Parts: sequence; C-alpha cells; structure tokens
Amino acid sequence: MDALLASAGPLPTKRPKGNNSNSNNNNNFKSNYSKGQRQRPTSHQTITRGDGSNIDASLNSILSNTRIPSSFHHSNLASGSGSTGSAKIRPDSSTNKIVDKKLRSKLSRVDINNKQAKLEREDVNEWLNKAVQGTKGDIEVDEELGEKTWRIKQNDIVENVAVNSSKKKFDLKMNDMGTYKVDYTKNGRHLAIASSKGHIATFDWQAGKLHSEIHLKESVRDIKFLHSEDYFAVAQKKYVFIYDKDGVELHKLKQHIDPTHMEFLPYHYLLTTVGHAGYLKYHDTSTGVMLTQIPTHLGSPHSMAQNSHSAIIHLGHSNGTMTLWSPNMTTPHVKLLAHRGPVNGIAVDPSESSAGRYVATSGMDGVVKIWDGRMWGKELRSWHVRNQITSLNYSGMGMLSVGGKSGITVYRDLTSTTNSNPKNQFTPTPYLTLPLPSLTASSIKFCPFEDILAVGHEKGISSLLVPGSGEPNFDSNEADVFETYSRRRERDVRNVMDKIKPELITLNTDFLGHVNESRGGETHEERNSRSFRQLGRLERLRINGKSDEQQAELEDDEEEEQEDGEQIQGGKKEKVKRKMKGKGGSTSRYLRKKQKKNIVDNTLLAMKAKVAAQKQSEDTRRKIASGEIVKEVGALARFG
Repeated sequence: MDALLASAGPLPTKRPKGNNSNSNNNNNFKSNYSKGQRQRPTSHQTITRGDGSNIDASLNSILSNTRIPSSFHHSNLASGSGSTGSAKIRPDSSTNKIVDKKLRSKLSRVDINNKQAKLEREDVNEWLNKAVQGTKGDIEVDEELGEKTWRIKQNDIVENVAVNSSKKKFDLKMNDMGTYKVDYTKNGRHLAIASSKGHIATFDWQAGKLHSEIHLKESVRDIKFLHSEDYFAVAQKKYVFIYDKDGVELHKLKQHIDPTHMEFLPYHYLLTTVGHAGYLKYHDTSTGVMLTQIPTHLGSPHSMAQNSHSAIIHLGHSNGTMTLWSPNMTTPHVKLLAHRGPVNGIAVDPSESSAGRYVATSGMDGVVKIWDGRMWGKELRSWHVRNQITSLNYSGMGMLSVGGKSGITVYRDLTSTTNSNPKNQFTPTPYLTLPLPSLTASSIKFCPFEDILAVGHEKGISSLLVPGSGEPNFDSNEADVFETYSRRRERDVRNVMDKIKPELITLNTDFLGHVNESRGGETHEERNSRSFRQLGRLERLRINGKSDEQQAELEDDEEEEQEDGEQIQGGKKEKVKRKMKGKGGSTSRYLRKKQKKNIVDNTLLAMKAKVAAQKQSEDTRRKIASGEIVKEVGALARFG
C-alpha cells in the first residue's frame, strides 16, 4: 500500500489558475483548504494526482459523510425527539392537563411509543403487501409471442426451479392397491394416504420419514388427520377407527356406521362423518362424546367439504342439491339445486381474500360452477369440462384444481372478469394442465404453504408442482411449518383450552357480538326509563323472551302442581293422593285445567264424552268379572 501511495505522487495544494489541460476537472474538484481548514473530498468527487491522472476517493476510504440507512437514524427511533416524515410525533394534548409531572412524562412517553409503533407497523404491512402482490411466484410468459402457461409441462418447471423445490416432485407407485385418498396436516408437513383395498401410511414427506404403515385387508373409503399428526381417523368398511402415529388402534367408533366421507373441524375438535344411511354425525374427539346425529333425508351423499372460516359442512347429494349444515339445526341452512345430476365435487375457497365466500361445485353433467355465499341461488360462473370430474380442491391462494379422468386442470382468478376466454366470457383460461395418461384422479389436495398438489390415483400418489398456489406467509401460532416437539405440545394444550363451543357455529360469521332485535332491541337506558312493573303483560313477556302461550303454559303448570299437591275444602288443606300410572291421570289433569275456564268448546265436549265412555266400559267389564252382570253368549249376544 505504501508503494502505491508513493507512486501516486504528492497531492496539489493550490487551485490551478487559468485555463489549462486540467480545467475540465474544475467542476469536480474543490479546494483542499477553506478558511485555513482542509476540506475532505466527498464520495462523488475525484482527486487529481501529480501526473495528471484521477483517482476515486470512495475506492480507498470510507468518507466521513457516508450515508447510512434511514432506519439507523436517531430521528426515527421511538424516543419522541425525532420526526417521521415531515411531522413530529407529539403526545396527546390531554396529557398536558395532568398536574403530576412524573405521571405526565410517563404517559407522554407511552403515547409517543404507541404512535411510533403504529407508524412502523403500517410501514411493514405496506412493504409486505407490496412484496406479496409483486412476486406471487406465478409462471410468467410472453403472451405477445403466443406463450401460454397451460402448455408448460412438469419437466420444464422442474428444470427451472430451485433444487430444493424440484425434489418436492415425486411419484409413489403402488400396484394393485386400488385408488388412493390423500390428506395433509394443518401445517402441510405430514401426509396420510389410504387405498381402497386397505393400505394406509403416514409420513413426513419433506424429511422422507415414515411414521406408520398398515395393511387392514378391508376396504377404506377416507382418511383424515385430527388436531395433529399424532392421530388420524380412517373410515373403514363398517366403522370409523382412530389410530396413533405408530399405527396402533386407539378407538373404534361404533356410532359411525358405513362412513363414506369425513371432515375434521380443528377449532371445535369435532369429527364429522356421513355414510350410506344419510346421517350427518358430529363426534367430539376431546371428550369422546357423540354430539348429534342429523338425518339429511337425501340418501347417501356423493361429496363433502367444510368451510374453514365458518365450520359449516357442505354436502353434495345424488339429486343435484347441495346442503349446508351445522350441529345446531336439524334442517339445512341452505338447500341449493346446483346441478342436474349428482354433485360429485365440492370445494370452499380458504384464502384470506375470499374468507370462505366462494364455493365451487361439480356434477356428473360435466359442469363446474362457482357460487357466492352472499347471494345463494345465483352462480358467478359455470363452464363445461371435457373429462369426467371426480374431485375439486382449492389452494391457499385461491387456485382451483379440477380432477378427472386422464388429468387435472388448475384455474386461477376465477372471481375476476379478466380471466375469461374470448369466445365465451364464462369459460376461464386454464393456468396449468397436469396430464395423467390412462389414470383417474380419485383425490386431489393442495399442500398448505407449499406449491405442491398431491394426487391419488390407481397407481399410487403423485406430487406435482403448481407455482404460486401456496400461501407464502404463515402464522406460527396457527400452523408452524418448523414446529418442534415442545412447541407442538404447548399448541395442543392451548388449543384444547381455547376450544370453540359448537353452539357458536353459524352461517353468518358476523352474527356474534350483535344485539338480538327479537329480544327487545332497546338500549339499557330505554329499558330502565320505565319501571318493569309499569309495563303491560305482553311487553314484559317480550322482554323476558317468552311468548304469551309459553307464559300461559307455565302458569297452568304451576297451578296444576299446586292443586295436585293440596286441595282446599272447608278451609282445611287436604293432600290429594297421586293416582297410579295407567289410571288416566294425565287426562284428568287436562280436564281439571280446562274446567277453570268458562268456555265450552267442541274439543272439551269430545274429551268428556271419551272419558265417560271409557269409564262406562271399565265398569261393565268389572261387573262382568264379579258376576253382577251375566254376559250373553248366544246368537243375540251381538246385539247386547
């Protein structure tokens, strides 16, 4: 370094006069001395050597006026002394009214820190939104040159993605094991597969670690993970069985007979099944209690799905209807005629932008329809598919995969008008086509937080790459992709304590927290403005939430109990003995209640006549048995 500095020669100490050969550097050069002090060169200036050559000062040293990122400036710290933008952060004016200086300064600092944190949070959210919206990971093509995303094959995608992503594409070949069903855990880390001939396996597909593998030697219709990868439920030939991570049978749910489809509600710990009998059953896996059994009266369903935002169960039936259920009602919330044939596929959009509003259905008629939950009965979009459809599934980013014979088609931006075919505005342009020659996709499932689509077919399992399908941002409190053993144990305990009651499952998620107008609809001040005793009887009943008939029944029951317990005769209280069962006690009580009213109606007369006839027949039978009356046995007995 010393040799290089020596070869450079001495630096000039005076500003050159006149127009010489170095005059073109005068604009980029300043005097080394100003008012007797030497001024250091800045990063954008050059220094002239003695031999006339120039050097860049930024290549040899870090100058004193080098700029640092704005986030390290003292003015942007949450101290209150600096400023963000053009306006200073000042405490609220109400703090000036506090007399205590110590308390006033403390509250001022807290207010300034809260305002600064709010601004920083808004900046981070804005940056994240721009980052997510700007780079979704989709396939980009040059449409001017005629390139289409659906023409790109899986081999081309594997060659152009990272090495770690290319390893996520794999095929598990299983011969003569039947069609396979697949299911992922909530964080997408573990995968469960089940064949129709009884082969079951669970494994960590990212690490390639097998948890369990069982050959049940009987038909299996569905498989579903429970609250974690430690437990999973299997819908077998006759009952539902629950196994642990090692494949050990834990429970046999005999109430679930002939199950065909299953869903698990993670926030409510409810396992829902439906079978050939058409009963929708809710089973609480945390307590082991059967919650309810609801008959659908529509036979064996062909498809089943859940809304992850509202926990509503969607069922597709053979007559083309789709019904929406909850454990709080014995009738469906919505009954919609969706197709002209059996509904063999239902999928609910789980993305944050959709919030569970959009539902996709497919039927045996070869039509796919998109519905909006805010206006049932009017379809947003429908189009025909050439192949026979077998299953549907939505990704975390709102991509819809349609599986059928000989392949899978993936669509995106179905709710926007930009994704449409010029020939038909309702027919969307496919995003990707994933061919499966001579195979039928019996089950398709997007992996959470990954651009992976798992497909179950007759030959095994296929994991395909779908760029841009997975949600890039995950909440570690909800589903942690890098979850450890201790973290999972804490999550299980916390989720059981925060379990949501099934009574809170509603079709309208905004219903909770609102005032029920049927219970009065008045404010607290309006209700207290008048005394409760000053109100009329009907008004009091409305405030209490009871109708006139209910209140009358309550009063009659109270009077009935009082009369049955004691009877006033001659100023003395005498206890009335209870009649034995079978002696018409209920009828007598009914007549006693009706006798209090000075109203004669046909119902009361008919009831009295019936009681008199029964009493007469009983007396006749008793007299015949005692011998008081001789029963005719001859030919004239029929006229007796």
